[in-house]
Amino acid sequence: MRGPSRYPIFLALVSASNQTWERRVGSTESLGVGIIGLGVVGGGIIDILNDRRDYFKSVRGIDLTVQKIAVRDVSKPRSAGVSSDLLTQNARDVIDHPDVQIVIEVMGGLDPAREYVLAALESGKDVVTANKALLAEHGDELFEAASTHNAGLAFEASVCGGIPIVRSIAQGLPANHVTSLFGILNGTTNYILTKMTDEGGNYADILKQAQDLGYAEADPTMDVDGTDAVQKLSILCRLAFGHSIPYRKMLCEGIEQVSPIDIVFARDLGYTIKLLGIAKPQSGGLEARVHPALVPTDTLLANIKNEFNAIEIVGNAAGPQVYTGKGAGASPTASAVVSDLLYQAELRIAGRQRINRQLVDVEAAEPLATEDIETSYYCRFTVQDTPGVLAHIANIFATHNISIARVIQEDRSETEGGSVPLIMTTHDAREKSMSAAREEIDALDVVTEASQIIRIERLND
Repeated sequence: MRGPSRYPIFLALVSASNQTWERRVGSTESLGVGIIGLGVVGGGIIDILNDRRDYFKSVRGIDLTVQKIAVRDVSKPRSAGVSSDLLTQNARDVIDHPDVQIVIEVMGGLDPAREYVLAALESGKDVVTANKALLAEHGDELFEAASTHNAGLAFEASVCGGIPIVRSIAQGLPANHVTSLFGILNGTTNYILTKMTDEGGNYADILKQAQDLGYAEADPTMDVDGTDAVQKLSILCRLAFGHSIPYRKMLCEGIEQVSPIDIVFARDLGYTIKLLGIAKPQSGGLEARVHPALVPTDTLLANIKNEFNAIEIVGNAAGPQVYTGKGAGASPTASAVVSDLLYQAELRIAGRQRINRQLVDVEAAEPLATEDIETSYYCRFTVQDTPGVLAHIANIFATHNISIARVIQEDRSETEGGSVPLIMTTHDAREKSMSAAREEIDALDVVTEASQIIRIERLND
């Protein structure tokens, strides 16, 4: 006859675990969802939840039920997928609803969005947001609130829409020190630069075309001046490098001054012009900047076209990785929000909803000073067609320790003393040196227009 088991506690635990597993196989957990904002993205979220509800229940074991939706005007006609009983004009009805565990914020802007997100987190409710401006401006406060109140804060849709870059960095690269990040982070500017490159035409005309097609806002300022991209870069710096850097302190330039002639000369030199977000650790700090850049035509980023975004990130162990996809628009953004919603729901069911400390335990930092950036440059000078101009400019460059790599001189002007473009590229030089040289060159009598200087980025070649 067998004696008593030597492992009664172990067997009891296994038995309990098996019973729990048996209960959970095929079962469905229900969670309530509240939504603040029902514009095109909010409407897209409702459509996806209605379309994929059976899949979420049968395959993922989660029944997501929208309990309340805050809108500006409850009398406005809505799609058939939205019951009027769900609507309210008071966001607190969403936040305070007893059956809502996860709040989706897609109203945009800073205030009152900040107030609502904080209130939800302080109530211990998880938040999913697509609001990059809010996170770039108030990320420190919001991430800390989520941690303090044992809540989740998911934000995949805030950076590059349908590209799952947030989760890829946070979960896919924790074993790596990220050594560089280059990104095409704005679809509007990439569409404009693609059309200028492939079809010709000037900036203003193609911007109007982009607006007509819905690729650019009626007021495109935050896209074309680089603000949208630099806010996204600020969020990526927190994820990839553990630095909280105020986006307003980063170097930020837009595409308004990129002209067709620069695109042509860039092509002749073997480059394509893109609006890039760049982040690289340096000995003096984290280099973080957004601006137009010449990138080699044979690289992947040079061939990301139209409204698509892309991010190239290099880890010391994993090496280079590139993520690409549609960066904006109602459908990609709604897709990212619902992906976050489902992920956050699974964490909450498992009791692991609290935000990753990786997002909280970051270093408050300043970006590397702009004057200390080192890169190479494309320079277009509009000069009088007279002898000695090239030598004069070359001497100024030499005075500031700038070495010339290539020179393109156009044919002679049709009129004596007329203006012609003079193109130079440089080897790596400090931004401080280039700024000083540019100021001297623009002061020359033979220079007839302000110089055009665009940085060159050879990426990870």
